[in-house]
Amino acid sequence: MEENLARYICSILQDNQQNSEVLVQDVQYIRAQVKIVKCTVNDIPVDISFNQTAGLSALCFLEKVDQLIGKDHLFKRSIILIKAWCYYESRILGAHHGLLSTYALETMILYTINYDKCGILFGGICVCGKSTAKFSDAIYKGLFCGACKSAANSFSGA
Repeated sequence: MEENLARYICSILQDNQQNSEVLVQDVQYIRAQVKIVKCTVNDIPVDISFNQTAGLSALCFLEKVDQLIGKDHLFKRSIILIKAWCYYESRILGAHHGLLSTYALETMILYTINYDKCGILFGGICVCGKSTAKFSDAIYKGLFCGACKSAANSFSGA
């Protein structure tokens, strides 16, 4: 059932690659324990997984957290900024390559915001700087430690 649905979605995406409104490219069907259809939509990588309720539960949890924190969606804006920095600049994001998973990163961001008892974190840049300073002191080895220390130095002006 899952496999048939995944193949059907894959075929729909492949057939609509020439749609002028939305550019769909590089459609792939990944046969694994969790069936995935990967593609790029308007230069944005998209993964569609099937029968994975844990992802929806995590999404609901993170949405509730964002609502509780408030501050004009500080949590969501921080996640977007820090994910972009981790992926494009520091190259430490990507669980499939043995690097940080997005959920681990979201948990670290939540910890940083929760740890801020004075309420001085008012924007994504502040959360990013505080996160890199906080986690660069942790006992990590290899790439993650070097990337965080590098980021912490750039934020502190060193």
